[in-house]
Amino acid sequence: MVFFAALTAAVAGSRAEDPAATEMILISAGPFMMGSSEEDIEWIVREFFAETREWYRGETPAQAAFLPDYFIDKYEVTVSRYMRFLEQTGRPPPKDFDNPRFNRPDYPVVGVTWEDASKYCRWLGKRLPTEAEWEKAARGKDGRRYPWGNTRDQMKANTRGKKDRYRYTAPVGQFPAGQSPYGVMDMAGNVWEWTRDWYLPYHGNDQKSDLFGKKLKVIRGGSWNSNMDLARSALRGKSLPDKAYNYIGFRCARGATPRKN
Repeated sequence: MVFFAALTAAVAGSRAEDPAATEMILISAGPFMMGSSEEDIEWIVREFFAETREWYRGETPAQAAFLPDYFIDKYEVTVSRYMRFLEQTGRPPPKDFDNPRFNRPDYPVVGVTWEDASKYCRWLGKRLPTEAEWEKAARGKDGRRYPWGNTRDQMKANTRGKKDRYRYTAPVGQFPAGQSPYGVMDMAGNVWEWTRDWYLPYHGNDQKSDLFGKKLKVIRGGSWNSNMDLARSALRGKSLPDKAYNYIGFRCARGATPRKN
């Protein structure tokens, strides 16, 4: 295909790093606050004039959690890195790979299903992050609402609208002021990110919802098409794992202890 050849040439001529050398950040073992409290929900309702609290109930209750050491990609997986995966595995290109709004080498890859993302991570000896791993990497230990703090700021993330200069996806790492406490980039906005987990209720959540169960995978972080309430670090998005959209991408993680063969 002409577009695929052209993109291959663009990737070859770019300065994108080898996918095996993708920078990862160590998230040290320890406790952190996961989820949202009733106070957080009331803040959302006031701040965003929300018509219902039910949309946010899936992220309650707030609770202390503990994770061992792990690594997570500093950046979302880019088109150039994903292209190398396609070249070496012979897999077909994802949806929107021929769309110039989304297919520049340093933009996050989109249009990937959950399985696509999982296979890419396994190709590198990694895996998708759990939603707990994703949330800790995004908000740190103190339960902040956004990677940078507790106040919304459209200039620190690529979210809906043009105030941040981008109508669609942005090159990864364009918002250093919006990085997480650990230095992980673009965890608010740009693209939603697949996680390993099914959308199940948290321990202590007695909400009745037909969405809970092994039907939907959790996505995190909001996207270029999301308002700031959906770009909060505790917000739990969800999507059918076999669907692909131009607002969902991913990053990889791995345990701190190398796997034994």
